[in-house]
Amino acid sequence: MAIQKFDSTIDYYSVLGVEENATQHEVDQAFRKQARLRHPDGGGSDEAMKSLNEAHDILRDAETRNAYDLERRPKRASYPSPQVFDPEAASRAGTLKIPVTDPDLAGLLMGAAACFGVGIPLLLLVEMQWVFFLWPLRIMSLAAIGVGVFMAHSALRVKHRKLKSASRDYPRSMIVLRELAFWAIAIALIGTIVGLLYF
Repeated sequence: MAIQKFDSTIDYYSVLGVEENATQHEVDQAFRKQARLRHPDGGGSDEAMKSLNEAHDILRDAETRNAYDLERRPKRASYPSPQVFDPEAASRAGTLKIPVTDPDLAGLLMGAAACFGVGIPLLLLVEMQWVFFLWPLRIMSLAAIGVGVFMAHSALRVKHRKLKSASRDYPRSMIVLRELAFWAIAIALIGTIVGLLYF
């Protein structure tokens, strides 16, 4: 049997009042029920009966129904090669599923950790070589550590802003205490590195 012509923009399932996974028996039952309501002799109109007949004709034939269902499904973008850019790849990547409640704070902390992770080992490597012409690397490593301290301090300031906006009567003494603790830890860390390398 040849596939009948259909209009994929029309929802024949809703015309008949059935679900998309309805069986052939359910389609026939729904057609008979709707035909009693929409037939011109029962108070319906010719147009309503015509659309009902069209929907029934499309959905009762298995081959035409399959073609109709395939036509209605949204078309996925096909990528001919794995090297082609896939804009949805990032959303599917990774299995850690770490919830991030504050992306600004998390980004600053990860940036600070990356700067320390690059700067400190690079500084240790340069200073252990005792070669004069590596001074540009020494400056780069010190700059990376400095940027790491700056980013960590920015993360602390973001945290202070969040705490102050959450509670209007947040004590200023706590902010000052945290600032002092941060700078004490930063100076102790940098002092320890300098002391180990140069003295």
